[in-house]
Amino acid sequence: MEILGSAKSVYSAPDPFRSAEQGLREQFARLERNVNEVARGEGGNGFAAGSQQRALLEQQEILRNTRANARSLETANRALGTIIDIRV
Repeated sequence: MEILGSAKSVYSAPDPFRSAEQGLREQFARLERNVNEVARGEGGNGFAAGSQQRALLEQQEILRNTRANARSLETANRALGTIIDIRV
């Protein structure tokens, strides 16, 4: 489920873009770990009891964080577009 793994920056993006991208990468990594944990089921491979339930509950936090990073990226994109429009 490596979504952003192949999207390597060829240029140096401004801080808001890098921050949002890093935040999205972290949330996708957490999501992948949780999906794997839920798929394995309770008690499988030495996971602690309740880890599946914890992973499911953590999905809400991941969703909120992903939305926040996406909004940050969208805002930075709009700001950059405005700057480009002003300079052109």
